[in-house]
Order: sequence, then C-alpha cells, then structure tokens
Amino acid sequence: MIFHLNLLHLVLVLGAMAAVHLALREIRGRSMRPWRLFALPAVAVGLAMILVLFQLAARQPAWWFGAAFALSVAAGAVRGATMLLKVDQNFRLLRPTSRRALFWVTLAIPIAVGFEIGGALAGPDGAPWRLAGTLTMVPCAGLLAGRSAALAFRLLNAPHVDFRRS
Repeated sequence: MIFHLNLLHLVLVLGAMAAVHLALREIRGRSMRPWRLFALPAVAVGLAMILVLFQLAARQPAWWFGAAFALSVAAGAVRGATMLLKVDQNFRLLRPTSRRALFWVTLAIPIAVGFEIGGALAGPDGAPWRLAGTLTMVPCAGLLAGRSAALAFRLLNAPHVDFRRS
C-alpha cells in the first residue's frame, strides 16, 4: 500500500476509463451490436462491487447499498422501457436515441472513483468521501443495469428500421 492506495484503486481507475470508452459510442449516436448493451453495465457493476466491498470492510451497513441498487435498477428499467429504440433486424444493430441521461450517469462513474481515491489518500479522515463515492457508484451501476435489461427485453419484439435509409 502506497499512500493508503492498493492495486484495486488502479483497477477502479482503469474500469472508469473503460466505462467512459464504452459509453462514448452510444452517446455519439452510432449503431451498435446488442451485446454492447451489457458491456457498460458489467463494468459499472464490477466497479460498484469493489467499492461496496471497501465499505463492508469499514463496517458500513450493507442494506444501504442493496436498497440504493434495487431502487436504481427499477428506475433504470423504467427509463429503458420508455426510451425510443431503433433496431435493424437484418444486420442485428440497434441505436438507442436518448443519450443525455447516459452521459450524466457515465460522467458520475469517474467522479465516484475520484471520491474513493481522494478519501483513501486522506486516510481515516477521508471515510465520508469514500462512502460518498460508493453511494454515487452503486446507483449509477443500478441505472445502467436496469436500462440495459429493459432494452434487451424490448429487442425481442422491436420493429425493423432500415439504418441505411434513415
């Protein structure tokens, strides 16, 4: 441990960079394969699990994180169920059209990682910052997971849109 940091903090930084990279294609409005719906939530949930484990080691109540995740999954599912989705069934491509919320949720992921690292650098006085980082990351992961699950369910019956003509 150097300056109260460990190898998992490096994983958090790399994961936050990967999350931003994965979200950029969708934020720019480009077509993507259906499997990419699950890449960003998988990274976000992995990062959230690391932060939750840090907080459980600090003896924080686990129900806070479970409740925040469950509520945000429900909110993300509502968002995914109500947003406009264009699907090219021939080439198996999709293009979600609402991207503003995704931008803000993805922007919060590196901020939450920054709170965690800043709190770790501060030592014992940084415990509230570390908790704030975790309570920021867990709802972001839940929102992304719920949104992608609802979109994946909607892919089964989505009408065909020819991307070459639109």
